[in-house]
Amino acid sequence: MYCKANWFSADEGSEEEPSQESTTQSQEPQSESDPFLVPKDIDLQLHTHMREVDIFNQNAKDLRGGIYVKDGTVILDEVGFVCRAAKLQLTAIYKTPRRNHLYLGFDYHMIDIDIDELLSMIPNLEQMVPMLSSFKGAAQFHLAAETYLNSQYQPKMSTLRGAASLTAKDLVVLDGKTFDQIAKLLMFKKKTENKIDSINAEITVYKNEIDVYPLCVQMDNYMVALGGRHNTNMTFDYDINVLSPIYLGVKVSGDLDNLSIKLAKCKFAQDFKPHWYQKADNQSRELRERIKQSMEKNVRIQ
Repeated sequence: MYCKANWFSADEGSEEEPSQESTTQSQEPQSESDPFLVPKDIDLQLHTHMREVDIFNQNAKDLRGGIYVKDGTVILDEVGFVCRAAKLQLTAIYKTPRRNHLYLGFDYHMIDIDIDELLSMIPNLEQMVPMLSSFKGAAQFHLAAETYLNSQYQPKMSTLRGAASLTAKDLVVLDGKTFDQIAKLLMFKKKTENKIDSINAEITVYKNEIDVYPLCVQMDNYMVALGGRHNTNMTFDYDINVLSPIYLGVKVSGDLDNLSIKLAKCKFAQDFKPHWYQKADNQSRELRERIKQSMEKNVRIQ
């Protein structure tokens, strides 16, 4: 293994120098707000096992996994740990071709999630999957995504693509006002808690659009089918149909400040059965293939 003593300095990173202007910029003194640029002259492999460590604002236990640094790329290989929020496992790749053009891809699995703890741990997750903030309870969540980031680690939304799946039982819906409006139109029974007996959802993210694939939700004696699209600016366009014991539809559109909820023609058949598209699994396989190619790119067989 060869490395420079100051390889954690952004000046030693993998930033391209396509012009005299960018070369001059890369030689300027760095501040704490500058992104970490991965060194190109490092070939490092670490296999970790930590009994206890602080991550975000959580105390994590039994952290283990592989860390690789090679040719301007950092790879986390199945790094997992247990904390109050969930059992988590992360595989990720981070490249820094330019200071204001950073690539991040990740495959994220969360088991036995406490949703409140999860959003406290990773606040930015709410922007990508806004529906999470409407629920309270335990679930399983899988997310595979890739995007380019600016120098402040903010996603460039035009490059964002990903897929997620959410499965849960006995979730409580927190948005009482919106739920009450929908429940009144759908003639749900009045309950002290807006509890969803079970949910299996698939979501894809592309640029500013988040598509929720048609799914079924069980609440009390009711079977409800829903699907639609919302955007990262929090505008909505959903179709919600009661399939049993009655058959009727509701259209939900607009934004949180001006939400339109009205009866509409049923979009889903009364015998609708959701199809599992495995979008998160497919996105995960594509990402892992790119990670494999990055790790093998400079292999030389002697």
